[in-house]
Amino acid sequence: MGKSSFSGNLKDWINSLPPDVFVGTSLILCHEGRFLFGIRAPKDIDGQIILELTGIGGALEPEDYTLTSGARREAVEELGVDVSILPSEETLVVRSPQNIEHIHFTGSERPVAVIFRGFRTPPHMPWHTDNHGHSCLVIFQAKLEEKPRPAMELPYLIWLQPEQILALAQDDITIGKLQKIGAELITGPMGFPALDWQARLTDSQEALALALGENTADFYSTCCSNL
Repeated sequence: MGKSSFSGNLKDWINSLPPDVFVGTSLILCHEGRFLFGIRAPKDIDGQIILELTGIGGALEPEDYTLTSGARREAVEELGVDVSILPSEETLVVRSPQNIEHIHFTGSERPVAVIFRGFRTPPHMPWHTDNHGHSCLVIFQAKLEEKPRPAMELPYLIWLQPEQILALAQDDITIGKLQKIGAELITGPMGFPALDWQARLTDSQEALALALGENTADFYSTCCSNL
């Protein structure tokens, strides 16, 4: 891991990216050593029911005047509660497992990580050349203000331990097995998912875990200790 020579704020850095790069946000939300993820509606993929796990967040909307305001809006939409964004002293910038550096951003918007990855790549291969474009996903640490609940496009939520995050980035795991190893599901009106449905981590935190590898648990544990 190297140090970047960049000096400036997050907005200027994002504005310097090529215009065809999608920019979105994600949140690391920790409580008592576990981390909260959303689960999208079930998909039938080649006869197998897949539940895609994702960090809370998404695309920026025209009304989002900053990245953090967009991240907080997504939290309200997807969890039904507001969050407090926590600035990080240092930002981990991941372009691939072999290209990781640290940046010290100025100003109030200081994410814990920024992930560059392909869009809609094959499962567990975020930098595969078979993709639908490139994305820059800005991950903030945040603190829940209230108890979360499934809302809008996320019919389930799940609490994961750091080791489970890495395991799900590497391979699909059934809901039944996740439960046995300590994951906790929060269900909504759709009820409980079938135990043989496969959970699959996607998006920014899939790429983050794959890039960090055996250092994933330390990274997430440090995020939790900063609360």
